[in-house]
Amino acid sequence: MSGAANRGPGLVHGGLNGGSEVGHAPTSVDTLAAVVREHASARQPMRWVGSGTWLRGGGPFIDAPHVSLRGLSGVVEYTPGDLVITVGAGTTMAELSTIAAAKGQTLAIRPYGDPQSTIGAIVATAAPSHLALDNLEVRDLVLGLTVVSGHADITRVGGRVVKNVAGFDLVRLHTGAWGTLGVIAEVSLRLHAIPRHDELLSGALPAELGDALPPLVANRAPIPMLVVLEPGQRARVLARVTGNTARVEALRARLLQLGMQAPTVLLPHEHDALRATAPSAMVLRLRTALSDAVPFVRAARDAFPSATLTYAPHRGSLRVVIPTEGDDGPGADLTISLATMARLATSFGAAHPMSIAIDQGRRQHPALTPLAGGIKRALDPDDLCNRLAAVAAVPTPLPA
Repeated sequence: MSGAANRGPGLVHGGLNGGSEVGHAPTSVDTLAAVVREHASARQPMRWVGSGTWLRGGGPFIDAPHVSLRGLSGVVEYTPGDLVITVGAGTTMAELSTIAAAKGQTLAIRPYGDPQSTIGAIVATAAPSHLALDNLEVRDLVLGLTVVSGHADITRVGGRVVKNVAGFDLVRLHTGAWGTLGVIAEVSLRLHAIPRHDELLSGALPAELGDALPPLVANRAPIPMLVVLEPGQRARVLARVTGNTARVEALRARLLQLGMQAPTVLLPHEHDALRATAPSAMVLRLRTALSDAVPFVRAARDAFPSATLTYAPHRGSLRVVIPTEGDDGPGADLTISLATMARLATSFGAAHPMSIAIDQGRRQHPALTPLAGGIKRALDPDDLCNRLAAVAAVPTPLPA
């Protein structure tokens, strides 16, 4: 999911970010269902679009007519005392932040990408978020969804309260499904109170990875952290410290104990720069056991020398941003580079396999498992929702 400007229902002609013709721009759940019903009758696939800031993520998708969701914006219901808000899927992250801040509240995450990204797109892609409050993720914050299926059925899953457990977890099913099972129309979210102090600190690491990483991995203090390795630059650690004055001072002292040198507070524009990702880049997400942190990161640095790496020591996850992607770029030799990384990690002492996901620049996608295929047929039998393009077969799985 990704958008166009706020428009009324009906056909909108013209291009969007170089894509195919923009389709209907519904302004309510009912009109969205009518649009889906019209496309279903014609067996015409659709591409959901929010703000159009990340059309190259996931996929690859066919070049189907875009259905803009920006008209589905604004607050549907907000109960500040319960820290719960329901908004239209076309509401942008920036708009939600302004609405919540007026009540002293905030969404815990700030995903990679543009602040104009829509909430529906963030949920549909389970967008990764660096240094989130309390290390929370998108799935931790979504309480309920209103979804229009490929049948044009309106389905409300989850709820608008923090504690709501009943039946199969369809909320998590749609979170991260990339809009392939239906289109998200409304989202109910859990908010948090804005901390009294909220600082993003940056400091150098004093030693080689073999000495610097283990203390960060072993740390159990509640400090969201990232280790950043840029080509030709000294490794540094980013950390978010929040809370009252005493807590912030204690966390700062703990960071010094963990090896952070000369910490400085990043300014808002510097924080925004950390979230930005060039649309031409290839973005990988890798993960393995925490005990393999050192060989895992060392191997990635050697296998992808031009990439910027960000490692989350509390999760064992690594984000790899390769600067350019083209016919002769990383997409062409990605399998070779990943195989090289796997071999290097093993030679450096890694004892566990790693998982791999491609967030941007994907040229192929895995075949559906029987379970996933059954869910797809149940919710979108004609494959109308963000249809995946026909691509080459996935290469043989990498060795552990």
